[in-house]
Amino acid sequence: MKNIKSQNIWNLVLGIYLGFSILGLGFKVFAQENDLFLVVSPSSPAPNQGYSVEAKSYQFDASRAYFEWFKDGKKIDEGNGITQKTFSGEKLGAQTKIIAVTVGNSASAQINVNDIDFIINPLAYTPPFYRGSPLPTSGSVVEIYTVPHIHSGGSRISPQNLIFEWTLDGNPIREQSGKGKNKFIFALPKTFLGVNEVTLKASSLNGAISHEKRFIVEMRRPEIILYKQSSLLGKSALAFSSFETKSGEEFAVAAEPFFFDIDSLFHSTLSWFTNGSKISSGQEQNPFLLELSSQSGSESENNISFKIENEKNVFQKGEGKINIKIK
Repeated sequence: MKNIKSQNIWNLVLGIYLGFSILGLGFKVFAQENDLFLVVSPSSPAPNQGYSVEAKSYQFDASRAYFEWFKDGKKIDEGNGITQKTFSGEKLGAQTKIIAVTVGNSASAQINVNDIDFIINPLAYTPPFYRGSPLPTSGSVVEIYTVPHIHSGGSRISPQNLIFEWTLDGNPIREQSGKGKNKFIFALPKTFLGVNEVTLKASSLNGAISHEKRFIVEMRRPEIILYKQSSLLGKSALAFSSFETKSGEEFAVAAEPFFFDIDSLFHSTLSWFTNGSKISSGQEQNPFLLELSSQSGSESENNISFKIENEKNVFQKGEGKINIKIK
């Protein structure tokens, strides 16, 4: 009888304790099952990117538990129901250890600040000495090189000791994925503009450290720009939509293609037109140059255009136009 009464008294005390706790009267509620884990978002933050750490459990109500939070061994917060903490971004290569503690429960997370740089090299034509970068166009081939900055223990991991997983528009590219494979080559679809999403996940050999990054490859239109060219001054430094010249002067119009797929460009049809009529450039060695002349004392106005067309890829085409007034 004494044991039964003692048990009843204990159940009553426990019920009162839990009742006050539910009412929020300041009692600390601790989980008794060792089932606490931390979720880091994003799991591998980039440099200066903030992140959050959330404590979760499937065995107890974490929102009622009393937590103590530690960052690199230093207590940063404590209290009932503090299940999530937000942290500011840190520099590349930084390592931070976050610990959440309740009575009988603790969990830790190691945060590594990593990054991946991409070098995108579309195999598209640009004129010699062009200072800009080639742009991807419909059907062109794109090469992507990566410079991973994945760290472990404060040291950068060599690309040869990383596993690269490439994904294109959500589809894994297994034949180009694997250890040390930090180069990816793919052909853009032969469609009217559009975008392609490339995702790369770089992981340590044991999978303990990884970083994922994605970017968009946006297709552009090929372009053709026409320049005036003279035998004395050469090609003009600037392109104009029109220019004037004196009658009797000999000059030429030079066409410069930009961003055409290199392979497609060599198999394309090149055509010159004046006022809508197709003409011959008279330059078999350089079909991108049209030589012109006018009679002395004559006046005229001509619309000159140059077209590049490809039967196998109708989107690898372009047209440049220029208006010439002769006075």
